[in-house]
Amino acid sequence: MERKWYYAVEGVRHGPVTFEELRALVGSGALTSIDLVWQPDFGPEWRNVGQVRPLFEAPAPQPPTAETAARKVPLLGVTGMRPSCRAAASQAWARVVEVLFRTFDVTRWFSMGFCAWLAYVGTPSGNFNGVRDGKPGALKEQADALLDKLVSAAAHPGEVASELLLVALGLLFALWLCSLRSRGDFMLMHRWYRPDAPIRQCWHSSRAAAHELFVWRIFFFLIALLLLVLVGLVAYAQVVGPYLAAGKVWSAPLVRPTVACVTAAVLLGVGVQLVAHLAKAFVVPVMYWHGVTASRAWLVVFALCNQYPFAVLGYLACGALLWLAAVVALLAFVACTCCIGIIPLALPYLSGVVMLPMYLFFRGYAVCFLSQWRAELVPAEA
Repeated sequence: MERKWYYAVEGVRHGPVTFEELRALVGSGALTSIDLVWQPDFGPEWRNVGQVRPLFEAPAPQPPTAETAARKVPLLGVTGMRPSCRAAASQAWARVVEVLFRTFDVTRWFSMGFCAWLAYVGTPSGNFNGVRDGKPGALKEQADALLDKLVSAAAHPGEVASELLLVALGLLFALWLCSLRSRGDFMLMHRWYRPDAPIRQCWHSSRAAAHELFVWRIFFFLIALLLLVLVGLVAYAQVVGPYLAAGKVWSAPLVRPTVACVTAAVLLGVGVQLVAHLAKAFVVPVMYWHGVTASRAWLVVFALCNQYPFAVLGYLACGALLWLAAVVALLAFVACTCCIGIIPLALPYLSGVVMLPMYLFFRGYAVCFLSQWRAELVPAEA
């Protein structure tokens, strides 16, 4: 049999081997779905093992051996252990210290910082400019000014077209950033398990999974946008329309629908943020290890939430406290450097390098929490 296949593990190329030898490596677990393979028919591009489906097919209809059955990890139907957020945080921090500080390597740090920056590129900074005037009528004045601006813009079709064009360009840019974040999520995941893996390998090995996650995110945010539009239409019909018809005079009957619409918008925003966080924290590791779709990985997350809801709530609460502590540490760093330290935090890529310990810790915090639940599903370390 012709030996024309090559494979790469942690950036090291091996081969040539036959297809049967390569399939045996996949069956033994020596090659995972995120490793790379190549043969002349692929041209210049390497592919993930998971993309070559024949590698996972049995060469003949033989009954599975006990060893093969033991290697197969079921995604659902397993209770698992109650996960501990404290143990997960401790385990994640020990791993961060080992990878970044105990064996300090500048090249590794900057390389992992690039992956971390991609995983969080374009995320909201959390800045909020509220009512700048503390007077009681300031909020109403700002709302009236916004309504006047919208009415004025509606009377000039040219301005509306230019605004819509800017919105379309902004959406395209946001889609591009979302695609990069999806790629970065799997690249950072890869570096959690293989700190010295080359960026090129991380980039190529994450293609298929990142595309699947990107498509899922687009559908999810389209649904969220549709719900937000529905809330906006109800708000216009119940609050804005009557308010304008009354000559911008606020009245008591508008209070109840206003509270209802604001509450619905806030709950929708919180729900979107929660789903986005769970996708980044739990869905990505399951997809990484098992090569499943985002929808199937979500079934695993639902099983975890159904089995141990209070443990998941504890994970979220502990994560929020840890994130707050990290933000306080960053503010202290900026203050101790007389605000000079804010410069790298505001620069692309360098922000990922500076904040790498924080990003890597929270990546590992989720991984270790899943490992506390089912170590065979998502191991804490490779």
